[in-house]
Amino acid sequence: MNTTAKVSIVIPFYNCAYVDKAIESALGQTYPNIEIIVVNDGSTKHVEKLDPYLGRIRYVEKGNGGTASALNAGIKRATGDYFAWLSSDDMFEPRKVERQLAFMQERGAKVSYTSYVHMDEQGHIFGGPSGIGCPTKLEFFTTMQKGCIINGCTVMLHMSVFRKVGYFNESRKYTQDYDLWMRVMKKFDFHYLDESLVRYRVHQEMGTRKHESDIVKEIHLVQSTYRRDLDALINKEKLTITFPIITLSIGGAQRMLAEMVNGLSAKGHNVIVLMPPTGTLSYSVNAQIIRTKQPYAVQESDYPKADVIVSNFYTIVPSAHQASLNGKGVHVRLSLCYEPSFLPENHISFPTYHISKHIVVLSEWQKQLIALNHGHQAHIVPVGVGTAFKNMHIRGAQQLQIAAILRRPEGGYSWHREQDYLIQQLELVQARYPHVRISLMSPPEEFQSSPMLQEIKASHPNFRYLTPGHDGAMAYHYNEMDIFVNSSTYDSASLPGLEAMRCGAALVTTYNGGNMDYCRHEQNGLMSYRYENRLASDVGRLIEDGELRRRLAAAGEVEAAKWTWERSVNAFEKAINEIRSSR
Repeated sequence: MNTTAKVSIVIPFYNCAYVDKAIESALGQTYPNIEIIVVNDGSTKHVEKLDPYLGRIRYVEKGNGGTASALNAGIKRATGDYFAWLSSDDMFEPRKVERQLAFMQERGAKVSYTSYVHMDEQGHIFGGPSGIGCPTKLEFFTTMQKGCIINGCTVMLHMSVFRKVGYFNESRKYTQDYDLWMRVMKKFDFHYLDESLVRYRVHQEMGTRKHESDIVKEIHLVQSTYRRDLDALINKEKLTITFPIITLSIGGAQRMLAEMVNGLSAKGHNVIVLMPPTGTLSYSVNAQIIRTKQPYAVQESDYPKADVIVSNFYTIVPSAHQASLNGKGVHVRLSLCYEPSFLPENHISFPTYHISKHIVVLSEWQKQLIALNHGHQAHIVPVGVGTAFKNMHIRGAQQLQIAAILRRPEGGYSWHREQDYLIQQLELVQARYPHVRISLMSPPEEFQSSPMLQEIKASHPNFRYLTPGHDGAMAYHYNEMDIFVNSSTYDSASLPGLEAMRCGAALVTTYNGGNMDYCRHEQNGLMSYRYENRLASDVGRLIEDGELRRRLAAAGEVEAAKWTWERSVNAFEKAINEIRSSR
């Protein structure tokens, strides 16, 4: 850290009884190279509180003109390289300047802000941290368009910023900070440090309480003044993103695509889905859908011009890559599975990973596999769990229930799910624990079109067979279950296990690579390698040990709550922006 940089802390003061506490917090900074400028804005009360500090601060006295004029007076007398604002009723944490300056120097940032906490009149902290960080500039701009999310006392900026955008607007009596940030945004990036480094005091005399209606009017005035500028910034950050997709039938991979499409659309990006006329739409899609001419394929000529093309399956990669070479967008491969591991045509799918270096994967295991086999360093975008999946607390105390999912075996795409092994293990469980109810679940259209699934049902009359057709039904059945069993191998990210955990079921599963990011053996689930042949015995452990089952289920529910689609979309958007900026 470069400690030669000086930081000027400006404290505007007007009749505030807490000013001595603010000064003490500024003097107590761990960073040594600071100056403290206290601007008396025509105060008639509490001026005597400054007397003990006059030898250690720079004191400026002026007639009353408002917060903006006091800040400007301090800035114009400052000799520092950086500016920090401290309201006279607030306080800095001791490491505020040190931490924030180091953060800015590491990133080459000219402007930053942090989180903060609330304190009462006696200085007692209440509530959690308050701070809003935005993963992208687009989200920051659209959020700031609705209102100011930045606490002015958390801001640190380089003095050169004032030379570029001007000082605080003294005609703004209450929103001088919002007004300035609007001008700063046009020329500089705001960097967010997610640490609470300021204590914001809530008290009866605070301006936000006494002048609430006037503040609202002034906020609208600021928003009106900068509406066109902000609209231009937002439009500049919007991307046109093309997703060539063969089908959106029910399944984990298709769910991921639907969530990314809808999430990016909700963020304001222009999203286009290219889909053959035979492609199924089992998910609601809030994006432009363009049907291609060929019944089962997407060709290079089908692609419109875009900023980014996101392919998702080996059969689509060649046309997406060619479209990219022809100037129709940066090609990014969203690898929803590592196809060579389990597809019969791996001699075709394997070389497609040599085509594009821009790859997004779903898990650490998948990232390592692609790095080992192809040398590409992929971006990880984790899967998420929909809001429909939650613990409804409806499990009965009488009959213990177990569930597993079966997918359509025909077509050669499901051998890695080890469904024969799964059935065998569930048969063992049924024989040992006849009082337990076992359910098998399949998507309705897959069950209707699969003689093999229908044969499994016919040959296992003691199993209950379920065909939930939407998230609500699926979530309900997860909530019925005490234990969810999964036998898949080679999954890039095993979504059903995560959904079941979120609904409060205890998970028993084989290791499949993708589930290692969220499942930990004996901590929030039971995991076994396939060769250990242990699924039935692990299910038996949870049947016999209710305390262990409940402990794992509770821990699994806590873990699964972190895996939201919002987090996934944010990570995907960040990956796309990083890929575009690295070219």
